[in-house]
Amino acid sequence: MVVAALVGTCALAGCSNSHGDATGHPTTTAPSASTSTTSTPSSTNTTPSADSAVLAAYRAGWAAFEHALADANPENPELAATMVPPQLTGVRANLTVDRQQGMVGRGSFTLHPKVVSLSATTARVVDCAYSTSVLVYAKTGKPVPPLTPPENDGVSSELILTGGAWKVYKQTVTDGKCAPGS
Repeated sequence: MVVAALVGTCALAGCSNSHGDATGHPTTTAPSASTSTTSTPSSTNTTPSADSAVLAAYRAGWAAFEHALADANPENPELAATMVPPQLTGVRANLTVDRQQGMVGRGSFTLHPKVVSLSATTARVVDCAYSTSVLVYAKTGKPVPPLTPPENDGVSSELILTGGAWKVYKQTVTDGKCAPGS
């Protein structure tokens, strides 16, 4: 299953049938079992427009990952437009391995993000992302084992404000570890 990511993968969450971390495939945990996140100070004066901007950036990171995964393209420009290292580095590394092994992603992610902390330059988003995504061999379309059924995965993402835009900085995905829609 490919959930993350934007996580350090996947977007914005790892692919349990190939890597498994949050830096490349948003569902499980990729190069390292999970990417750690640090807490950021929260502001008590968050505004709907600030939250909306953070959530839009979070969703854009997932969309970029999903587009890049469809053809295992680590150089997809949407990635750099929505992520920064270490998230960007991890996602690109996982996509490079996928490409070398002839794998691409199929399926989709349904997001339910919530901003849990926000400062002038950092934000933390949590999500219970539902993934039907799997890795398949590009030439045959056959799934890459082991197969994971659709599941809800816990996602914790850190975003930073850089150059006037919010971008995904770090992401951790915990496979099958959240209540649907939470």
